[in-house]
Amino acid sequence: MTLTKPMIFMRALAVFAAATLTLPTVASSADAPNLFVGTWVLNIAKSTFDPPPPLKSHTVTVTQVPGGGIHTTLVIGEADGTNLHVEYTTALDGKAVPVSGYPDADSIIVTQVNPRTIKNNFMKAGKTVETGTFTVSKSGKTMHGPLSGTEGGVPWKYHYVFDRQ
Repeated sequence: MTLTKPMIFMRALAVFAAATLTLPTVASSADAPNLFVGTWVLNIAKSTFDPPPPLKSHTVTVTQVPGGGIHTTLVIGEADGTNLHVEYTTALDGKAVPVSGYPDADSIIVTQVNPRTIKNNFMKAGKTVETGTFTVSKSGKTMHGPLSGTEGGVPWKYHYVFDRQ
């Protein structure tokens, strides 16, 4: 029986040591800012638009909100001169949230795949109308990814490259 007490003590010490080493890592990752937070401006020269013409401009502003979610504002200058101001707030949890300012979509589902990658599904009346996956580079200076959908029965696919401002 005397042998069991040192074993219990050693196990307890090992668990405590593991917890001590793990908790700061968990806390620091929870406290770490979302890599998407910031202002991103479309680099038209590095982006592709199929079919053309390219957008005139596109600025994405992402701010952190309490609870770990983000608020996103898109200011888009379409090729035809139309300007859009789109906004939504999401917890990045794969649940649909309302979108304002976008006639082609009334909600969006945003899922954070990993710290550098998110998936977007813009929806209208419960049907997906646009999908995209965006990744922040390891340097944190660029964000890129494809966005595709169908407009007026015509499929389109853009590959965006944004520069952090």
